[in-house]
Amino acid sequence: MQLQRTNYSSGAPLEAVAGYSRVVRTGPFIFVGGTTSVLPDGTVFGEGNSYGQMRYILEKLIGFVEKAGGAKEDIISVKSYVTEGFEAAEGSKAYAELLREVRPLHTMVTVEALNRPTQLVEVEMTAIAGCSIGAEWEGITLRRENYSSGSPLEESVGYSRMVKVGPFVYVGGTTSVLPDKSVYGEGDSDAQDDFILRKEIDLLALVGASPADVVKTKMYTTREYDLFYKGSGKIWATFLKPVKPLCTGVTIKKLTRPAQLTEIEMTAIVGCGGDAILPEWGNIDFRRVNLSSGAPAEESFGYSRVVKTGPFIFCGGTTSVQPDKSVLFENDSVGQDSYIFEKLLRLIEPLGATPEDVVKVKAYHTPVYKEHKNTDTPSYYAATLSPVRPLYTAVTITKLARPSQLTEIELTAVVGCGQKKAEDG
Repeated sequence: MQLQRTNYSSGAPLEAVAGYSRVVRTGPFIFVGGTTSVLPDGTVFGEGNSYGQMRYILEKLIGFVEKAGGAKEDIISVKSYVTEGFEAAEGSKAYAELLREVRPLHTMVTVEALNRPTQLVEVEMTAIAGCSIGAEWEGITLRRENYSSGSPLEESVGYSRMVKVGPFVYVGGTTSVLPDKSVYGEGDSDAQDDFILRKEIDLLALVGASPADVVKTKMYTTREYDLFYKGSGKIWATFLKPVKPLCTGVTIKKLTRPAQLTEIEMTAIVGCGGDAILPEWGNIDFRRVNLSSGAPAEESFGYSRVVKTGPFIFCGGTTSVQPDKSVLFENDSVGQDSYIFEKLLRLIEPLGATPEDVVKVKAYHTPVYKEHKNTDTPSYYAATLSPVRPLYTAVTITKLARPSQLTEIELTAVVGCGQKKAEDG
């Protein structure tokens, strides 16, 4: 299988010191980690200028994709983490100038902070090389198809609600905002969840995917979400609980409108929830395997800790919470990180993955994470994953479920991609 990984550096000194890459390519998949407008001398380009920072970052990311063998037209997803001072209209203007004709997904959420106070936005990007021209990979035709939900903003800014490439289906961050800009389900988290999930499941149906094909979801919620949540939602319980996709939930500072309580992303692989091997899968068997960590909430709510489909292994947001609900390594960020990394690598080992196969790490830190970074604690990441140099994007969110939780981590691996690893690009 053509999955050999190549790591690419941007030349930033911290990448070599901390042990992460700016870009990882495996097969045709190009993943670009969170990038800001920090310059080589440590200053921030475009201080106080949302348009300037967004344009600078997007141009840089497009250059990374091209360096890794892709084209701008192959970009399928953009995710922007912005601070409260970011002007969305200005940032969207920069986005439209560069990507309107391509129409990737674009999810934008407001987080507590970025690494430096003058940073306004951090951006991730994903591309599938050749998808704009219908390239072949492992017998799969990688032809992209963009889908709109009909929202006027999608047209004016230039992004899609859903992108399908071969059997891979990606749905961008979706809320319960109606065409007239009102918010469905004001003051009702369950109603907003149901509205969004129903909308996304209906979108999947357009491309032949069913709820059984959903492999992961991401829920961005506001502080108020918990206040208005009653657990009465029907769509997840009916359609997704039996499937047990990943479900990572993080609390962010705010969404676009005050009445919005949640925004949800979704990823599916057509047919992966069935028993048959589909012709459109080419040489790969994408039938899914779900794995539980044994946490009681996974069974009661209906989600998995790990989902494997084909060579891809997705690990949902994981913390150091124990079955008795205590938190290991209270007041020790490095201890919590190390516990989580070790747990996730232990979970994916029976699925055929090694540390060398880890391509992507996403960490959600609370505002006090840095205060509790104990440099005397041995770092499992430094010992095990730093030599591999996966992507490592860390963003500061509002809170986690328990006050003593400092970090939550997601991980993506591609089985076999680390074998005979290519030289860094």
